[in-house]
Amino acid sequence: KKIFVYILILTTCYQISIAQSNNNFSWPKITRDTKPWVRWWWLGNAVDTPGLKFNLESFNHADIGGVEITPIYGVKGYENKFIDYLSPKWMQMLHYTINKSHELNMGVDMNTGTGWPFGGPQININDAASRVIFQTYQLKSGEHLSQKISVNNPRQKKVAVLQMLMAYSDKGDKIDLTKKVDTAGNLDWTELSGNWQLIAVFDGKTLQKVKRASPGGEGLVMDHFSKQAVDDYLQRFTTAFANNNWPPPHAFFNDSYEVFGADWTKNLFTEFEKQRGYKLQDYLPALMSKGNEDTVTRVIADYRETLSEMLLKNFTETWTQWAHQMHSITRNQAHGSPGNLLDLYSAVDIPEIESYGSSHFDIPGLPEDSLGGRPGELDPLLLKFASSAAHVSGKKFASSETFTWLGEHFRVSLSQCK
Repeated sequence: KKIFVYILILTTCYQISIAQSNNNFSWPKITRDTKPWVRWWWLGNAVDTPGLKFNLESFNHADIGGVEITPIYGVKGYENKFIDYLSPKWMQMLHYTINKSHELNMGVDMNTGTGWPFGGPQININDAASRVIFQTYQLKSGEHLSQKISVNNPRQKKVAVLQMLMAYSDKGDKIDLTKKVDTAGNLDWTELSGNWQLIAVFDGKTLQKVKRASPGGEGLVMDHFSKQAVDDYLQRFTTAFANNNWPPPHAFFNDSYEVFGADWTKNLFTEFEKQRGYKLQDYLPALMSKGNEDTVTRVIADYRETLSEMLLKNFTETWTQWAHQMHSITRNQAHGSPGNLLDLYSAVDIPEIESYGSSHFDIPGLPEDSLGGRPGELDPLLLKFASSAAHVSGKKFASSETFTWLGEHFRVSLSQCK
């Protein structure tokens, strides 16, 4: 009897719900946000207004909702048509694109840079991506270090800066010797008792340059952990828009992290002590994975947590706040970053993922790349990163760079994309 009553209640509720749905149902209004948008590579920025008009009208005819401008390297033979990124002429082309797109009820996003990752001519060596370099020295009781405290790597000699020199005795003593090193690298210190290990920490540079940069965008990759570097980088964009007093794009875009080998920043020691409550320099052997396993694990975990927080606050949040001041929003690919992806994705307005590989469909005659090894390698977990952050943080949109790498170059068919 109870089961019958329960089913009756459910059936009644279902019938009422269906009736209400039929009365209230209407297909959602189609807007530019419900249509697909496209990445629009400006090869060498070799664009002109007739070409921009033709392409935008073609996109609109195909029901494309908007474009994302990413300047990239140019085509050989067309160098005389190249336009420097963010130059007055480039800004004129952007302004025309935004106005024409609005006439067609389309949107325009733009990369906050060229190619990837963020970097360019405005990044000097001090603001460039950093990598830590350790060098060790041994001293016995009464000995004086004859060799200079200078980086050994030839490529780093002109760019690496000594940040810390610590001495650790076999009895557990720790001494900061940084101020006892002169500008020539000579150490003025002699200890009369015990055996000592000296560890020098250099703020080195990855020397990575922007990949696939367009004309006017070439240069070093910036230090994403440094707020000063991020502010210096963004100032070029602020100036370019202010000089023309033109409206910004709908969104500024970051085409993934992809900063290779960057594991340091010049303010790490100060920030680490502030956030973790102890001095990282007291545990340099542990940071180098030497000593007690539990201590090593804890120190490295704290080091990684500190970098994660610096990336979130100094890059992602700073960039988003800047975009909002420009009366725009941010769209970001956070995967691959050395940080908490949920936090990094949630700190922007539109989290974006990209797809690698393709699914296998048992459809006779459907072309698949027999050489690429990509079919069937699509990772469903990867695809959920951006949408998960959007759901958790209440974002209205999540986006995806689709068809990123379905197979090897020039071997992917349009039917496979579909």
